Amino acid sequence: MVQFWSSIPASLHTWALKQPVFFTASAPTYGQHVNCSPKGLPAATFTIFAPNKCGYVDATGSGSETITHVYENGRVTIMFCSFGKRPRIMRLFCKGSIVEWDSPRFEPLLKEMGKERIDGARAIVLLDVFKVQTSCGYGVPFLSLKNTPSSSPTPTRADDSSSEDEDRPPATHTEKGHIEPILEDRKTMGHWSHYKVSKNEMMSWHVQYNRNSLDGLRGLRVARRDGGECLMLGDAQQKFKSVAFGQWQGIMVGILIGMLMMAVLPSVRSGL
Repeated sequence: MVQFWSSIPASLHTWALKQPVFFTASAPTYGQHVNCSPKGLPAATFTIFAPNKCGYVDATGSGSETITHVYENGRVTIMFCSFGKRPRIMRLFCKGSIVEWDSPRFEPLLKEMGKERIDGARAIVLLDVFKVQTSCGYGVPFLSLKNTPSSSPTPTRADDSSSEDEDRPPATHTEKGHIEPILEDRKTMGHWSHYKVSKNEMMSWHVQYNRNSLDGLRGLRVARRDGGECLMLGDAQQKFKSVAFGQWQGIMVGILIGMLMMAVLPSVRSGL
């Protein structure tokens, strides 16, 4: 189900670029907003330079969350997922850097990517991949075509559609009706869950895969308990790590200020 690599497998290079969309996720070190952005046309904007290096051309948008977060801490995750019959999700965990459109590096880098300049392109986001994860993708719907018979074979004009249809993808009209692209739920997730429950294996799955995050943070409490963990002790350890490692900069500043005061106070006292 879940697999990890230290670099992007060659077998997934072509698959990733064939997908219709990819997503970026990022967050500031401190702050409340976690950003997730969809990006279209990977084949035209995304390049895999090497197993551990890739990048994409970033078009101008209504915000610049990814760029600001990458400038602040470099953390960014890229996700590809299949909307075809064969499900798959691939995440690239990366440290990023920004090459803005007016940088001397921008044009040579764009040429190295084999991409043409996009009107409104504001930057190239370079990504150093340190971990790759693939998973089943059973929960992602797949795109299919629905043929709906129609008594009126006359094609519908764009200005005839109602406001409630504005968010639906366009249909292809034929003499026998129209073919409409739709997203359907996969049956695989339900079948898999039913199989695990019927075999009494769901709880062991939770214990194995849902107890902790990739960074070792505490996860599903019932899985931690069933795995033999003392929840009170585990929560206390997590809190200590969050304070000790999450605020280490402030702690170091406090220590330096204390040392400086200890060094200066004797001189001040002697002067008095």
